[in-house]
Amino acid sequence: MNMILGSGSASRKIVLESMGFSFTVISPDIDEKAIRRDDPRELVEAIAQAKMDTVLKLVVEPAIVITSDQVMVVNGKVREKPRSKEEAYEFLSTFSTQPQTATSCTVVCNTTTGKRVFALDEVMVSFDPIPRENIREFVESEQAFKYAGGLAAEHPLFFPYAHFDGEMESLMGLPKEKTRKIMKEVE
Repeated sequence: MNMILGSGSASRKIVLESMGFSFTVISPDIDEKAIRRDDPRELVEAIAQAKMDTVLKLVVEPAIVITSDQVMVVNGKVREKPRSKEEAYEFLSTFSTQPQTATSCTVVCNTTTGKRVFALDEVMVSFDPIPRENIREFVESEQAFKYAGGLAAEHPLFFPYAHFDGEMESLMGLPKEKTRKIMKEVE
């Protein structure tokens, strides 16, 4: 059966490739900012489900479809992708001073059976002091705009300073073990 990653995220693609899957990518075109929830878990679930709804409209062959969404939570406040360089600098300046929680939701659907399952995941991450030059390079290259909270803990500019309690893949937006588990649930 075909596999489809419903995401334009390079990080999620890397995770799925590392799991040994071959797949096609359909990037869902949704307005994530139009979907609002107060609770971060409810927010990522609603967005991941909306992505799934959009991708499923484009799938014509039997497939396993995977979508996901992630936000960072700092002091109870949700951080999505930064909207400006100023916001990216603001987000990244707190990496070394405040713990962050990567909150994500992954949705898997078997288009043949219609069975659809989701899983929530949270990973705490903190950082040793990050050189200002690393932050500047990341923001000025505009990479920060691709990540929830501007955070790409796996990036070489940040990884040496990162400490986390969970899978690195969870920080990358697609937790390996939970994804495998819910894929089995839709078989």
